Order: sequence, then structure tokens, then C-alpha cells
Amino acid sequence: MRILIVAAETSADVHGSNLARELKSLRPGIELIGTGGQFMREAGVEILHDPTRHASIGPIEALKNIGRYAKMYRTLVSTLRSRKPDGVVLIDAPDFNLRYAERVHDSGIPIAYYISPQIWAWRKSRVKTVKRLVKKMIVILDFEEKFYRDAGVDAVFVGHPLLDTKKEVDRDAFRKKADLVIGLLPGSRWKQFKSLFPLMLESAALIRRDFPKARFLVGCAPIIDRDRIEEFRKASPVEFEAVWNQTPEVMASSDLLITASGTATLEAAIYGTPMIVTYRMNPIAAYTLGYIVSRNLKIWALPNIIAGRYVVPELYQWKAKAPLIAKEAVSMIRDGRLPTIRKELGEICTRLGKPGASRRAAEECLKTFGV
Repeated sequence: MRILIVAAETSADVHGSNLARELKSLRPGIELIGTGGQFMREAGVEILHDPTRHASIGPIEALKNIGRYAKMYRTLVSTLRSRKPDGVVLIDAPDFNLRYAERVHDSGIPIAYYISPQIWAWRKSRVKTVKRLVKKMIVILDFEEKFYRDAGVDAVFVGHPLLDTKKEVDRDAFRKKADLVIGLLPGSRWKQFKSLFPLMLESAALIRRDFPKARFLVGCAPIIDRDRIEEFRKASPVEFEAVWNQTPEVMASSDLLITASGTATLEAAIYGTPMIVTYRMNPIAAYTLGYIVSRNLKIWALPNIIAGRYVVPELYQWKAKAPLIAKEAVSMIRDGRLPTIRKELGEICTRLGKPGASRRAAEECLKTFGV
């Protein structure tokens, strides 16, 4: 039995690695090949191409890496002929994966799509393509199951895999007895980080005017260069403490987070931490995507999408300004809104299912491929 797993970015690499471990646990003799990074490699997947080193955000950034994606596409098409997998698992990344799905479908190989692209937010017409090409859609948000089933797609909700990776954190020890801890999470990619970090530091400086004893923690992914953080420190209007590879600790220990939009917002919700969600992207991409998405979706942060209303503030693009972020943060703290938000985030997390999502996803993949 040979399964091909296609992950095109870092988050997909993480989810793909957890899926791979469960597949090997259920079928010890299974052969796993695919695209991904270090996480899938460590999980025993034979990596044919690693796209995670050049992962991009938005259509403008993706265009800059089109040559690398084209190379990965050719490698995967060739693999269908040379390795003849019994099934293909596609993870998120609709622009790449739905195109590749056409070739997989033409080869007569069944497709399981794990972690739905957000076509319910924009380009809903893609659901017709999914119906035609995908044998089983394995979703991690409860409302997605109904969306696909209503469109005639065989879909199953397995729960959210972030529940499987939640760490137990000694919150008091990490806080170091600080009265107020505010976490700053500018993102896991350097381009995103360097765009948002100055904004967050400027916001922190304004917040400190009202809360002089506030402690600011910066969560840095392993790829964030320490020397560059020191350059930021020299020019920073406020003192901060940076920690590497301890994002869960920052999330769990903070009273409030200022975080980049994305999966991190849902992970923070699992820890019950109130947050302000912000983001900046290429102006052309922001205008284009903003127009397209806004026709179907008025809320962008994942916790708010799940709740169907604003639970945490969202300040994007032209609203992503330090005075606005600081004003919101001060208001949330002074008006006593943090405990209420923590409670609401807990209610949101009950809709994420139960731990064991990766295991259930692996079982669905094996059933889809007839094993």
C-alpha cells in the first residue's frame, strides 16, 4: 500500500506529519511518499520535494515562487506514473492542489482532501470541482461538513488536529509573577514577521503608557533569526522579551495577545486567551482578496467565523494601526472584558470536536482508499 501526501506549506507539513504517524500506526507496512518539510520527513514520509522553505502568502507573493511550484507540480505528475500510489491525500492549498487533483483524477487514483480550503468564504464555485474530483473531503471545522454535504460532496468532520497538540503549560512560572502579560505573535514566516512586528512594538509602547508594568512577550518561530530580533530591540520604543519555539507557552501565559491572523488565532482560542487579530499584506492583494472575500464573509478570524460573530477584535490592513490596536487593548483590559472573552472562547472550542482528529482522519483515508 502506497499513499502520496501533498503538503505545500509549513502548517500542512505539521498536519501531514501527524496524519502520517497515525497511518503508520494503523498500517505498519504502509509506504508514504509526498511533498512537505522536516515534520513529514521525521514522521517517516519519503519527501519528493520540499516547498515549505519558500511558502508564500497571497497571490502576489505566490507569483514570485511560481517556478518552484511548477517544478513540484511536474515532480508530482511524474510520480503518478512512476510510483503509482493507491491513494492521494491533498492538504489545504486549493490553488495548487485542485489543479493537481485533475491529473490524479485522470489517472484513476482516489483522492482524500484533508483540511478544507476556505471555499465557503470565497470562490464557492470551486465546490463543483471538489465534487467532481474528490472522493472524500475530511474537514476540521464542524460547519464545513454541512456545507459540502449540501453540495453533494461526501464529507466527514473529524475534529480539529490542534486539540491533539495542546501543551500543558505552567502558566504562573512562565509569567514570572508579572501583573499583566501581553503576548505578541507576528507570525511564523519572516516576511510576515518583519511586516507586523514593528506595528506590534509601536502598539505595545502606547499600551505601556496606561500600564507601565506590563510585560511584553514575543513568540518567535525557530526560523526567525536571533540577530534580526536584536536589531529590532535596538530600535524598539518598548522593552520586550523574545522566546523561540515556545508559542504555546506565550499563548497560555498571556492575559492578552496581539496576533497575526491565521491558525494561531484558533490555537490561542484553545488556550482560552483573549486576542486582537491583525494583519497586513500586499496592497494589491488586499484590495483584490478583500473585495472577493467580503462578498461572502464579513468576519475573517477563525474563532469569530466559528462563533458566527465578533468575539475578538479584528484590525486588518488600513485598520492595522498602532493607535487603534492600543486603544482596543486598553479598553479590553480596563473595561473587564477579558474574562468574558475567555468564557466565549471556551464555548467556541467545544465545536472543535474531541482530541484524536489525526487518528480519525487516517482511518477515513484508509477507508477511502479501500484498505
